Amino acid sequence: MSSSSKMLGEEHPSISQTVSSVTDLPIPSQKAARDNQQKTSAKTPPLLRRPSRIKHRPQDDIEVQSLLQGDDTLRQDLEDANVAYLEKLSLLMKPPSVRLTGLPVEVQEGVLDHLAGHLIGITPASAGTSSGSRNWSTAMRHPRRKQLSDLALVSKTWRALIQERLYRHIKVKGTYAGFAECSFWFIKHPHLRPHVRHFEVWMPVWEVKTSRRRTDIPPIPSAFTPRPDLRNRANRGALVVVQEISDMTQAFQQASHNVTLDDIFRHTQDLFPEAYALTIEGGHGKRTPLIKAHPTLADETALQYPLFLGNTSNNMLTVNPNIGSLVLKGAWNIIREPSDFYILKTALPNLREYHCTYAKPKIQAYAAMCCIMKYFPSSINHLNICLEGLTSKPSSTPEKWRNLYAEYHICNDLGRQLPNLETFSYTGRICCSLFRNAIEVARKSRDTSNLQSVDLIVRNCCRPGSSGYNDATGIYQIDFINAFKKLVIDAVRALSVFTSLQYLRIRFLDLDSPNPLLNPYFHLQGNKVTGIWNDDILSLLRAARPNAEYEGLDFADCSGKRANGFVDHILGGLVPLPRGGRPKSMNVDAYAALAEARI
Repeated sequence: MSSSSKMLGEEHPSISQTVSSVTDLPIPSQKAARDNQQKTSAKTPPLLRRPSRIKHRPQDDIEVQSLLQGDDTLRQDLEDANVAYLEKLSLLMKPPSVRLTGLPVEVQEGVLDHLAGHLIGITPASAGTSSGSRNWSTAMRHPRRKQLSDLALVSKTWRALIQERLYRHIKVKGTYAGFAECSFWFIKHPHLRPHVRHFEVWMPVWEVKTSRRRTDIPPIPSAFTPRPDLRNRANRGALVVVQEISDMTQAFQQASHNVTLDDIFRHTQDLFPEAYALTIEGGHGKRTPLIKAHPTLADETALQYPLFLGNTSNNMLTVNPNIGSLVLKGAWNIIREPSDFYILKTALPNLREYHCTYAKPKIQAYAAMCCIMKYFPSSINHLNICLEGLTSKPSSTPEKWRNLYAEYHICNDLGRQLPNLETFSYTGRICCSLFRNAIEVARKSRDTSNLQSVDLIVRNCCRPGSSGYNDATGIYQIDFINAFKKLVIDAVRALSVFTSLQYLRIRFLDLDSPNPLLNPYFHLQGNKVTGIWNDDILSLLRAARPNAEYEGLDFADCSGKRANGFVDHILGGLVPLPRGGRPKSMNVDAYAALAEARI
């Protein structure tokens, strides 16, 4: 044994000796242990005592087991209650079986209508407006935001519904490159073609010259560019601006890569057989050329276009039997003669709705429209014509219009076609001959007219038979006010003939009027009437529509004053002006006093 172990054994006793000494100690009896426990519990406070353990007795388990075995009914009830609880718990934890994609398609369409706008019908009966006419620029156009287009990723059903809205109205540039891109896209995705119901083509008027590059155009000098010579700075700046404008105008030319009308009709028929509305925007500008019906052999660009398959020997266009609505914007570049219209009508045998808008007033456009109205097809039931845009510049001299009325008076021709229409909207020159001819034709016809809506925007009233011809307009021109009054009187007289007419609005719009709230107007919608009145208008209105009433006018008091007296009056109370808006009823005799006061 080593010295270290010896030293450890000397200082400390061995482990065997310790264990033997512990085992030799006397073990206390159970009685002594119980006595010690009682003494300890007596000395310890009650709050610090440990709770006594409940002694487990096997006989208790035997008694419970015997109780369950003896009562089978209680055991079955407990098992049934446990099974019912588990079933309810599983139903609560189970995901719902009906999800958004599991709803009916009508409900899902209602959700999309709330997000992306209502999906209106394509027929004129579903226009949803009081006048019955529709604005094709926004009728089928839905928002194309990224958030809405991403909804197509929700499910297959939503994909079809979203694509139906996104491609319901498409607009394509009327060039060969634009048509080629459109053809490539829809040929690559043929499932999108049935969604297109409104096809719009806009024709560019100007284009950049191909011989000039963008770098050839001189840059616009900065206002902070230092100049070495500051003398005559104003004159030098004017010369620079004139030079820049001339350079910019020389960099553009008239568009030479535009498609023809036959290309548009062939493209529509081949790619969009389900399209109902066709819009052609011809544009407007000074000395713009007429859009060609067919490409010529000298047009090299047209020969490169793959859809050029038509025959140039005749002037017929590709027939589109499904097109029911034709919208022409900037019509001066599309229709300048009656033959231009009949070429379009021949290619659209089922046309029911025709919109034609001229950007600027032209005497030639009036003459062409007069000839068209003489042989207007009876299949068209909805007509919207705008011969004068809302411009403040006078159209032509009175002498030119006087010469026009001798041969072409559009009011007579429009009046003869009015009984065959359902809705009629017009902007331009108009007079009382419109309703006089309509009444005459309707009384001679055996068929009942279905005319429901008439909306007229009066730019001027034609006065061909008046001596000392005055073509001026405005609230201070008594000749114009008298012509407008005759127009309203004949319109009210026509209500007794056209019994289905429920919407009639005649209004004069003057952008340069000193008081726009006093511009004359007449508005009938149902049995509510607002606008100008006099004794003749009131008597004719009582005979034609006994239930119709003017708003804010007591028929027993024709002085124009209100019973409540909260409005101001002009010129002796003839024109009541409500606060915050135009008057609901105006006596037409007040304009004579206004004209005299102006003089």
